[in-house]
Amino acid sequence: MMNTTMANSTTWNINRRRDFAELKEGTQVPGYCGYIEQYKYHVGDTYGNATNKLENRRANRHPIVSSWPNNYFDSTSKHVGTGLTAANSLSGERRPMQLPRSNGDNKLTEKMVPGYTGYIPRMPFKFGNTYKEDCDVCIDDFLHNTKEHDAKIKNLKHTVVQARPLHPKTDEKVVIKALNFYRDQNPGKVLLDDKRESREAPIPGYKGFIPRQGVTELGLGARYHSMCDKSLNVFYDETERHAIISKPGYVPKTTVPNAGAKASLQLTKDDKSTLMQRRLYKDIGMVPKYTGYLPQIRFRFGHTYGDASRSLPVCSHGQANYGEHLQTLQQSA
Repeated sequence: MMNTTMANSTTWNINRRRDFAELKEGTQVPGYCGYIEQYKYHVGDTYGNATNKLENRRANRHPIVSSWPNNYFDSTSKHVGTGLTAANSLSGERRPMQLPRSNGDNKLTEKMVPGYTGYIPRMPFKFGNTYKEDCDVCIDDFLHNTKEHDAKIKNLKHTVVQARPLHPKTDEKVVIKALNFYRDQNPGKVLLDDKRESREAPIPGYKGFIPRQGVTELGLGARYHSMCDKSLNVFYDETERHAIISKPGYVPKTTVPNAGAKASLQLTKDDKSTLMQRRLYKDIGMVPKYTGYLPQIRFRFGHTYGDASRSLPVCSHGQANYGEHLQTLQQSA
């Protein structure tokens, strides 16, 4: 009886102080030392203004959280899910929240302990609420969507079972005979229409082997699709060129000099441009962050990587390769 009298007297005194100070709705009485949610993260306001803003922010939360009872976090609350509602994404109406109780085996329950580091569906996309609030929202949405998906699958199976089975219009032997006849009349065209072309770049993410991709400069500084496209085109061009050279009666464009005679190369303009494009060390310099071997680069100081690489002998010449450049220097000497 004494404790009840003291509690009523304390409440009466607090109400008198609140009425005397003419505090706004939701503002805590100055001097209150209890817990105020998110107060330690609020800076720049007086105690009264800060508590009033926090209370208004708490009232305008997620529709699930705003419908919680005031004694939701009280220790006297026996059922965590009592009175909770969730917004229906289709109709816009609210549905009662159903959180599973812990039975010792299930992980997603109504009483998720803060600090649990296991996976909770949709939890990485929730911000600005307490751990308990986000857990309840995510668990309810996950279970509700799972039940809806299972119900749709069940209805689809019932629909399929009720539908009449399909019957073939033609006998299987007639179809096989027609396919064999078409194959005999059109060799090489059966079942090849959906096959990808050999020069077509694969889908990004393909981890199979791509010729000329990692052993040439075709894979430097390019997107995966462009790199595969250039690598496949170069590979099949070289394959076709090798097939032409291997045929009997082929006359090469480059004449082989006799013993003791100077080499007289007869290359066309297209061949020279092709050889210039296939050079690894080009006259424009190397791509920054290129980690391959670059002769004499370690002896260059005081320049950027591009200027240093362009000044090297292997990059600064205008021949198809460095060997021809050396031959030209020897002949001029």
